[in-house]
Amino acid sequence: MMQLSGFPQNKLLDPCTLTIGVFDGMHTGHATFLKRMAAEAHGRGQVATVVTFDPHPDLLIHPDRYTGLLITPNERYARIAECGIDIVITLQFDAVIRAMSAADFMNALCASVALRTVWVGWDFALGRGRDGTFERLVELGIELGYTAVEVPQIGEAHPPSASLIRDALSQGDITAATIALGRPFGYTGVVVHGDKRGRTIGFPTANIQIDERLILPKYGVYATFVTIASTVYPSVTNIGVRPTFDGIQPRIEAHLLDVDVDVYDETAHIELIAHLRGEQKFAGLDALKTQIARDAHAARAILSQAH
Repeated sequence: MMQLSGFPQNKLLDPCTLTIGVFDGMHTGHATFLKRMAAEAHGRGQVATVVTFDPHPDLLIHPDRYTGLLITPNERYARIAECGIDIVITLQFDAVIRAMSAADFMNALCASVALRTVWVGWDFALGRGRDGTFERLVELGIELGYTAVEVPQIGEAHPPSASLIRDALSQGDITAATIALGRPFGYTGVVVHGDKRGRTIGFPTANIQIDERLILPKYGVYATFVTIASTVYPSVTNIGVRPTFDGIQPRIEAHLLDVDVDVYDETAHIELIAHLRGEQKFAGLDALKTQIARDAHAARAILSQAH
């Protein structure tokens, strides 16, 4: 898949079918939509193209309620490529892009690519004041030489959406997030050295450092799978600030169940399978150790079924 940054300076001459969106999370609705579009484009001998944005538009438009990305840009590109997309054009979402009307944006786009068809979702709107509705895109297409296709809602009464997934994560509803994504929600990061308190109480943890742009779920303890160098480890993971130790910065600390391996500096992928309990402050280390043992027991039971 070809990746381009900004509107291409030299117009791409291959006729294309194109869609526009953030595609954060690349959930089941996104994947279904992009696969359909790619198949239709290729059937017409056209290039399947996605125009997306970085950073997330809400970081500029709604900073008060923006909580972070669901996946990193690189993971988003990889999942887009898996859908059969040929080209991704990433536009920097800034004040200039934000100020564009739908007409301004589509004119700039048609000056950069040989647009033949634009696909949009049933709730799509583009441009300043969200004036670029499907009907407006149809009008602009008459002038600019493309046709517009509106794809009906994908899903049942509660179609998958990035906002649904964020809400589910904020509530610790891992089941709802997993269903919408079509896969477990997770993170990839390097195992770094922490304060090593877990080892002193008999529960060593892997401190996984992730991209700081990513959203964190409800603080608490989770049953998880951690994959390191192709080996999958059942685990119990605390995500939060560790109030028992008066922590401030949130961490992801995974205790790999029933193994003792050195995983420092390794790249780990952690999948959240179930939320066990909220984060809490314990009166002392003995109470903490007792609860961690209970958490580990609960995690084993859940993960044996999930695996």
